[in-house]
Amino acid sequence: MAELKARTYGFDDDFVVTGEVEEVIEKFKVHMEKEHGIEYSIEALNQFLLRMKN
Repeated sequence: MAELKARTYGFDDDFVVTGEVEEVIEKFKVHMEKEHGIEYSIEALNQFLLRMKN
């Protein structure tokens, strides 16, 4: 199970996505592009998740 929150990365945004790693990455990536105009690579989002575990 994985989780990413937009607020964790400095956005005034209540967006939270929880689920399997691939699903979380895809949904977070789409949200960030549509709502904030930021394109994160899949590799960068994987790094976000890895850092959250530590």
